[in-house]
This record gives sequence, C-alpha cells and structure tokens, in this order.
Amino acid sequence: MERIGDLLLDRALPSARTRSASLLFVHGMWGGSWLFERPLALAAAAGWEAWAINLRGHHGSRPVADLGRVRLADYVQDVTDALQKIRPAIVIGYSMGGLLAQIVAARPEVRAAVFMVSAAPRGIVALRWPVVRRLGRYAGALLRSQAFRLDDADTVELMLNRLSPDQRAALLERQRLTLESGRVARELALAPPAVDAARVRCPTLVVGASDDRITPAAVQRKIARKYGSQYLEAAGHGHMWIVEDGGEATFAQALGWMERAMR
Repeated sequence: MERIGDLLLDRALPSARTRSASLLFVHGMWGGSWLFERPLALAAAAGWEAWAINLRGHHGSRPVADLGRVRLADYVQDVTDALQKIRPAIVIGYSMGGLLAQIVAARPEVRAAVFMVSAAPRGIVALRWPVVRRLGRYAGALLRSQAFRLDDADTVELMLNRLSPDQRAALLERQRLTLESGRVARELALAPPAVDAARVRCPTLVVGASDDRITPAAVQRKIARKYGSQYLEAAGHGHMWIVEDGGEATFAQALGWMERAMR
C-alpha cells in the first residue's frame, strides 16, 4: 500500500515502463482498491504504472469523523489530490468512480478517461425499477446522511447477479466491511452533479455491461453519446464484470484503447 498524503493507494509497477502516462483507478460505492487487483496486474504487465485509490473513509484512507456526511465533492477532491502525484494520467472510474472520472476529465493532467459501468451525471436519468423498488428501505440513511450498506440480498440482485455462489460469498464478505455515505447516495439518486461535456477534451471510453442492473447498458450508451466516447460493452456480464470470469477480455480491450489514445 502506498500513501499520497493521508490517502492510501495500491500500486503496480511494470518491469520496464513503456507508457507516457500512469493509470489511476477509482472505485465506486462500498468499494476499494481491492476491486482492481487483477486489472492492476494486467496493466503493469502491459507496461503501465498503475494506481488504485481508496477514497476517504474507505479501508483506512483519509479518515473522516462521519462517513455518512461525506459529499461527492469530497471524493472529487481525493481524486484531484492523487492526480497531483500521479500525472499525467489516464483516469479509470468504476460505477460511482466513473462519475468522479467524468468530473475530473477536464483537468490538464488527465490525458484520457475511461468510465466503466458509470453513475450518470445530471441530465441522464439512470434510476430503473430494480433500484427504485429497493430505495425505500435505505431512505432513512439517505435523508439523514448516515453511513450504510446494502443488505446481502440487494447486493446480489443488483451487482453480483453474474457471479458464482462462491464468488458472491467472497465479495459479500469484502463489502460487509465497508459502509458508504448516505449523502453521496442521495446526491447520486436525486441530484447528481452536472458535467460540461464541452470542457472534456481528452479521449474517452465508456464500458457498459449487458446484464448490469444498477447502471444499465442503456444508460452507459447515453453517457457515451454525451461525450462522443467510444463505447465498449461486456456481453454476458453484470455490474461487477471486472471481477467476473472472462472480464479480463473486456479489460484487455480497454487497455488496447488506452494504448491507442496515447499515440
């Protein structure tokens, strides 16, 4: 584990660095740098210096007094602070991290950006019935800005639907260790931030998953249209495609896009 100030990050180094930019992976809700263990190794093997941040309040990174009151803007600050050390960079955001990547993509140190199964910015309606019908049981945490986590059944239904029972059990154990900000969840659900696409001038890639129930492929295609991004879809995969069997093939395609974007 590496430190940038009080932020904790995982880092993978290539045997010989052959790339002009580093990669910075940004996790989503209830996540952490652990999500990118396999992508970090694959990226390093392809010649990239690769980092994965733990956002504040997650896994000992940048401790906070009350996680429930953390804002999306606070997470944006974490990514911005990491970029002061990791620059120039390609920012790769996953789920909520995809929206953070959209927000920082206009920064001069960001050479390209990848939005993977991304949360949507203002102007793109992302909520679908599988999510809406479950919101009620978490409404108290969202409205009172309390830290919370999804129960196991909802996690499986929304995010782990394409994993085997053994894989589900392992991921549920990890996610039980992590709470998330009720305020952030409220912002994402009811008032996501606006992003000015005209200010995002770097190359962008959007990666969707055909069986994603929380950030559906239809939403990902709208995000791609907003930025004029290339679009890649992980067929037969769900929201957690990056840790699913066969997900490395989609990530390899994303790495190929990054290599071309830096030419």
